[in-house]
Amino acid sequence: MPELPEVETVVRGLQNTVVGESIIDLEVPWEKALVADDPYESIVGKSITGIRRRAKYIIIDLDQGALLVHLRMTGKLTPVAPEKHVTVMLHFETGNTLYFQDTRKFGRMEYVNNPMEKLAHLGPEPLADDFTPEVFYKMLRSKNRQIKPLLLDQTFLAGLGNIYVDEALFQAGIQPLSIAASIPKRQSMSLHAAIQSILSASIKAQGTTILNFSHGENESGTYQAALQVYGRKDEPCLVCETPITKITVGQRGTHFCSSCQSLFKAKR
Repeated sequence: MPELPEVETVVRGLQNTVVGESIIDLEVPWEKALVADDPYESIVGKSITGIRRRAKYIIIDLDQGALLVHLRMTGKLTPVAPEKHVTVMLHFETGNTLYFQDTRKFGRMEYVNNPMEKLAHLGPEPLADDFTPEVFYKMLRSKNRQIKPLLLDQTFLAGLGNIYVDEALFQAGIQPLSIAASIPKRQSMSLHAAIQSILSASIKAQGTTILNFSHGENESGTYQAALQVYGRKDEPCLVCETPITKITVGQRGTHFCSSCQSLFKAKR
């Protein structure tokens, strides 16, 4: 599933291609892909005033309301006509079209009047100025949950997914089964720094492409070359050469180094 860096990459590409376009028609080959009381009445005739991201959601701002897009596992927004698996098409006055392609058909586009109200349940943005190390430490201290599933909880912290959580925990030296409230302040600060530096580096690399992610004119991300633990089961740790361990945490495949990462247990 595309995570924060991949969604941000898509958003930045669309900002250069569809902002200012006026929608004159739409097609919905897969009806479940578009959620709206009256799709044609809600969307056709409106103009795109901006594109932004909140967590893993793409917000296509219109001159009235917005289209809220979640790519899920295989969704893509592209100005280039795909050969198949198109679920929604937005046709513009200029003759251009924005295609929502989704092989597995889990992705959704929804017309909403107030996107931020719809997304009010989400946690803070990890790259926001007000997401400080002190704020993060207080957040962790209040949670007696394992750190891996906690960081994947979008109501706790928005935008992180499996790849970047594994990478950040490795960089901070924290095992994924550690209890959040037991993580010392020094390691909490390291984790905060790791989350921000890894996400920023991945955005610069236009995301991570392992299986399905592409953007623009079918371009791939390059951050996969920088991954240190994710997808490296039984391969030697790049720091200490201990074989990378893969376990299941919260029903998600989880990679870590048992030597470099410390386990912080619940306090009694």
